[in-house]
Amino acid sequence: MSNLSYQKNFCYFAPAKINLCLKIGRKRPNGYHELASVVGFTEFGDAINIQLSNLDELILSGRFSSDIETTSSDNLVMKSLNALRNLNYYIPPLKISIDKKIPVGGGLGGGSSDAATVFLALNKIFDLNISKKNLTEIALKIGADVPVCLYRNFMLMGGIGEQVYPIFELEIPKYIVLTNPGFITATEKVFEEFDKNTSEGKIKNISEKQNIEELLHSGNDLEPFAINIYPEIKKLLYIMNKLYPKKNPVGSIAIQMSGSGSSCFSLFEDKASANLFNQKIQEAGYWSVSTKFITEF
Repeated sequence: MSNLSYQKNFCYFAPAKINLCLKIGRKRPNGYHELASVVGFTEFGDAINIQLSNLDELILSGRFSSDIETTSSDNLVMKSLNALRNLNYYIPPLKISIDKKIPVGGGLGGGSSDAATVFLALNKIFDLNISKKNLTEIALKIGADVPVCLYRNFMLMGGIGEQVYPIFELEIPKYIVLTNPGFITATEKVFEEFDKNTSEGKIKNISEKQNIEELLHSGNDLEPFAINIYPEIKKLLYIMNKLYPKKNPVGSIAIQMSGSGSSCFSLFEDKASANLFNQKIQEAGYWSVSTKFITEF
């Protein structure tokens, strides 16, 4: 029934999620907005360890661990664990340890990626044999960003997050620098700002069929509204643009905010340029990391 013993420690990786673009559509009656986004995942992320225990434990460590409530039932990792139990899958008490490397509340999908990774891990450890399609449906009940995090290649997100399609060929630089201004943004507030300042007539219907190239260059609809609430994001983007190499082969998608913020990203064709930029951003006083996209999973 299980591959797990009390002595065994299973290690898993939860990658950071990057919204390379984000188009926001109409708000549905359930409160979620329709969206379209090209999403990528990086070799930088959280580390998750799972062991049998006498009772459920969620132990967080790492630089960003203090920003998370570990005992709350709202924690996405605990929600994913209990979602499977509520469907009558037998999962004994577990000790789940997470090394939080991804900034919390920073638009990099750390919580969603952790939850998706736990779904994948428990499905494998306990031989639950849940299909990816069914796991996607379960994951959507936990959060709109969780389904796409079940996949680790470039993906197209649609609907409210439940429509996910792999992108097999994407012309985009492999290297990326993630930066964060050092504070948490409230996704709900950013969407409220979007709703407050965007009339129904200006919200375009999002087609189910997307031109990936056009979408990729369409920017992030939430960026100006996040900046309205958190002007420090505008300052960070200004510094990133100032430090970015003058000869820019990447074009307009080179520097953007991810998701609802506060993290931003920069794209690079080569590792050396990414590392140099990363060093300059850190010297400017910001948290940053140089990494690359996962292209095979």
